Amino acid sequence: MVVLITGASGGLGSVLGATLADRGMTVYGTMRDPTRLAQDPPFAMLPMEITDSDSVNRCVGQVCDREGRIDVVVNCANRMFIGSVEEETVEEVRSLYDIDVFGVLRVCKAVVPVMREQGGGTIVNMSSLGGLLAVPYMSAYTSAKFALEAMSEALYHEMKPHGIDVVIMQPVAMAMDRPATGAHLEIVPGAGADSASHRMVERMARDTAASRLSPQQVADKIHEVITRKNKPLRVAMDRARAVALVKRLAPQFVLDRLIAGLIGAPRG
Repeated sequence: MVVLITGASGGLGSVLGATLADRGMTVYGTMRDPTRLAQDPPFAMLPMEITDSDSVNRCVGQVCDREGRIDVVVNCANRMFIGSVEEETVEEVRSLYDIDVFGVLRVCKAVVPVMREQGGGTIVNMSSLGGLLAVPYMSAYTSAKFALEAMSEALYHEMKPHGIDVVIMQPVAMAMDRPATGAHLEIVPGAGADSASHRMVERMARDTAASRLSPQQVADKIHEVITRKNKPLRVAMDRARAVALVKRLAPQFVLDRLIAGLIGAPRG
């Protein structure tokens, strides 16, 4: 099985690549500049700038030239920032969408013809709890995940006649061995020093550190899903399972309380 993983230089992507390679799959990861890696991962790394269609197409072409096929694509490339609608700029939101939505779209458009020609394949798109709830001070990220979910669900139906599976993974924040804040959890420059956005960053850092979900658990689940004959459209993990049920069945005041709990706001 030939697997292409975008955003494989760190976090979930690197753990997933190592896990699948260890289990006998041929894995290609991507990052902007593989020469910047401190050490070589246990799988091949190729350059890909996910905001550039030509770069995406070149990378997919390289894998096809080497292997003759691509069985699975896992879109792990992702960006997140914290900031209210008032604080963030249109340019900042556009740059996030260019990775989290349009970047995934570019990859899907590049691999779908390959998978259709070979008679099947699997596309795994990484969503999150943010694809289920529109969280205050995270409007850019959560709206991007909402868009990703809608796009993925439509693609799921479009690809069924061609034997191509589309899977949406919905993990919560994963505990990782890295600083509490950084490129993975940043705040928009327009947020004031006493902004609620700063408190949201601090809360997310604490919640991530205390998370019971690890990248290895998510990698194991992805391996299970892509090797399954009948693949689900959505795979909710940890708290996302309960949130998905509440979102579907609960009245608005229950959702309001849930959101208040997530951001640490007083409950009415």
